[in-house]
Amino acid sequence: MILQSFYIGDNHAEVTMMLGENPLHQKEGRPAVVICPGGSYMYVSDREAEPVAYEFLAKGYHVFILRYSTIGSAIRREGRKTDRDELYQIASSVAKETVLGSEFPGPLTELAKTMTFIRENCHEFNVNPDRIGVAGFSAGGHLAASLGVHWNSNWLEEKVGDEPRWYRPDFQVLGYPILDYLLNKEIADARGIGDPQYMSVASRMVFGSEPDEDMVRMADLKQHVSKDTPPTFIWHTVEDQLVFIQNSLDFAKALESHRIPWELHTFQHGQHGLSLATEVTGIADARAAEWKNLMFSWLDANIK
Repeated sequence: MILQSFYIGDNHAEVTMMLGENPLHQKEGRPAVVICPGGSYMYVSDREAEPVAYEFLAKGYHVFILRYSTIGSAIRREGRKTDRDELYQIASSVAKETVLGSEFPGPLTELAKTMTFIRENCHEFNVNPDRIGVAGFSAGGHLAASLGVHWNSNWLEEKVGDEPRWYRPDFQVLGYPILDYLLNKEIADARGIGDPQYMSVASRMVFGSEPDEDMVRMADLKQHVSKDTPPTFIWHTVEDQLVFIQNSLDFAKALESHRIPWELHTFQHGQHGLSLATEVTGIADARAAEWKNLMFSWLDANIK
């Protein structure tokens, strides 16, 4: 395996490239996936990075892990180590005028540039340019789906500086994704389980200190599903009390209305942030762990 890391974009984004061995008989190139871990746009979860990457590698994919710009990745780049509680305290005290890099659509441009980099080097990496997709979890699911619905938009093309064909995703895999921030807050408030301070910090990470109405609308992804949205695999748990399953249900409904190939698996039990749902990633749930087999079966049937 070839393992290499490099920075991309103008802020703190880092890409870890993991290329599997190339069989001599394989001429058409391997499929590739860009993994976007979660972390509330405050940090990038390691639990949803390399452990997931090795699953894709075992199935013959080349893998690129995008640790997009967050306040946590900025601290990591400085060589400092912080735990999640300390990072939360730092994020809570950020000055209003400070630009963190996590604000929408900053990470989206980093993801688009990562996709462009892969396609520009597809022959060197032995990647099939028509089988490059994204996989994201939680906030990373929001990032992955943002590319899925906005990749062909004029405004994103202006920000990225490349033609959309270079960063078009051929598929997207979304694990317990947050796809509508306002909806998620409304459900939390209605159920009386939302943490107002956490919600405020999370909003600051995504929308800045003064959310712009147009920005919030662009980040509500079900509104932007179109005929050009790629085939989509989604999985979620009903018991998720941080990102509610209605996010996935509404998005699937939008996909169906545009006749996009999609598959949604909902598991009755399981908390938020399961990742592989095995002991490797800290929380084992035998039923929810089936999402991997279901996903690879779906990919085999849909990504040709």
